[in-house]
Amino acid sequence: MYLNYKRIYMRKLFMFVAGAMLLASCTGGKKELTTGPWLGVVQLDSLGNFTVPFNFEVKKDAEKVTLVIRNADEFIQVDEVEVKGDTIHAKLPVFTSEIVAVIGDSLKGFYYPKGLQFGVKYNFYAVKGQTDRFPWFTETPAFDVTGRWWFIENPGTPDSTLMIAELKQNGSIVTGTILSTSGDYRYLEGKVSGSKFYFSKNDGAQTIIIKGDIADANTMVNGLISGSPKWVAPWKAVRDDNAKLPESDKLVWVKKGISTFEFAGKDLDGNIVKSTDPKFQGKVIAVLAGGSWCPNCLDEGRYYKALYEKYADKGLEVVSLCFEDKTFEAAQPKVQRFAKSIGANYTYLYVAPRGREQRDSVLYALEGQMAYPTSMILDRKGNIRKVETGFSGPGTGAHYEKFAKETEELIVKLLEEK
Repeated sequence: MYLNYKRIYMRKLFMFVAGAMLLASCTGGKKELTTGPWLGVVQLDSLGNFTVPFNFEVKKDAEKVTLVIRNADEFIQVDEVEVKGDTIHAKLPVFTSEIVAVIGDSLKGFYYPKGLQFGVKYNFYAVKGQTDRFPWFTETPAFDVTGRWWFIENPGTPDSTLMIAELKQNGSIVTGTILSTSGDYRYLEGKVSGSKFYFSKNDGAQTIIIKGDIADANTMVNGLISGSPKWVAPWKAVRDDNAKLPESDKLVWVKKGISTFEFAGKDLDGNIVKSTDPKFQGKVIAVLAGGSWCPNCLDEGRYYKALYEKYADKGLEVVSLCFEDKTFEAAQPKVQRFAKSIGANYTYLYVAPRGREQRDSVLYALEGQMAYPTSMILDRKGNIRKVETGFSGPGTGAHYEKFAKETEELIVKLLEEK
């Protein structure tokens, strides 16, 4: 069944793209980048079995070109766009991914998930005038998948991971996200065509395709998810409107015998900053452990930006502990981009390279199932009053709203303490 399913997917995709490319090749003359909607496709493997469609819009203002990538309700503006001759080079914000493509009535080139300097690349192409994310699938939906589902990756294996998919279907279009104990997959968008299910996203950090069969109103089977050639996994889903993951503050805790937390690292200018510095004394401090490579960390940072702007004058400090490359020099530009995208003037510190040993050393006060991001809230005396691991961002709706409300209430309470 899977092979037949794959053949159907690839045949329709090939026919759609080949038709667009043929049309482009038949139109001569000088090629200019056309404004308006485009459908981009990133090919994760050499055979084209895992292709990730995503929507974007090209805008021109005077001599400036910008791209706006859309995933469901999220719009990502790409300002670092250079057009030279017949080539476009776009650097996606915050993260290191880049697109380099030849301009015509279509675009054809490469997508670099880690930036040009790392060399890893996937085939990329795009066709103009298309707003449907999966236009090669046109069957009337046989099912409505709206609701909450247990989403099991690698079912029946030692690597099995239990997550929750929260979906909303309008006609054939599906939006939503997938939540895990470490966060969420952010904004996903796709389609139900007949009894087939398709979901994708490209936000610069992750490029994901999810596809499967809807067996009945309560079951999805034959699923596959891929985010890279190394990440290809089966999945299945079972509807359960009462599905609930463990609370993030129950997955990690403060070690016995420890009540306070201290930190140190290099700020964006390379200066050593410590929790014992005068600026932090007597303050309520939100400590955010993550990195510029982490999409959930970006969502978390933007949430705390609003809190910082609201309560900084009352004694709130926010410190982002960044786990990055092996050296500060390599990490500095990435953290600077991260800070710029968040737009907050709180403290960003390079603390260590990525890795479990380094993380456990820096976050010495904690134990449990730590993920990125992990956060702590310290009271005015430096005591750890709350610990969370993972972050469910605004794409998760009610989950995010609950977290935001409870966290702000705690910070207000701690600010009122003397």
